[in-house]
Amino acid sequence: MSAKVSFSYKNDTIDGFHVTVHGIPMHMRIEAINNNVAKIYATDVQGNQQPMPPCISLSDAAGTNVAPYKNEFLVTWIDSYILKVSGVEAIWMTNQKQQAFKTAPGITHFQISEEEHAMIARL
Repeated sequence: MSAKVSFSYKNDTIDGFHVTVHGIPMHMRIEAINNNVAKIYATDVQGNQQPMPPCISLSDAAGTNVAPYKNEFLVTWIDSYILKVSGVEAIWMTNQKQQAFKTAPGITHFQISEEEHAMIARL
C-alpha cells in the first residue's frame, strides 16, 4: 500500500515513514527547521535518532545525490527529491509549485478554465 501525504515547512508536524533496512524496521522522519529548510533523519521504532544507514540515499530532481550532513539530509521546498533504500526508490517528495491565496474582505475569487482562456485569446 502506498501513502500520499503533504508536508508543510510552516508547522511543527513531524512526518514519518516506516522502512525496513536489511530486515530492521526503522523510521524515516522529516521535520521543518524553518520555513525554507527541513531535515530528513532515521530513527529506531522507539523514536531514537540513529546514524543514517549507508544504504539510504537522497537525490534531487536532477538526479544529483544529496550528501548527509550530521546524519541528516537537508532539503528545501524549492526542489523535488527521491529517497532510496538499498538503491530502490521508496519515497518521492514532489514540489507542488503552488501558492495559497488569502484576500481582504470584499475581494472574491474566480478561475478561468484553459478552454475559456483559449476562447478569449481567439477573440
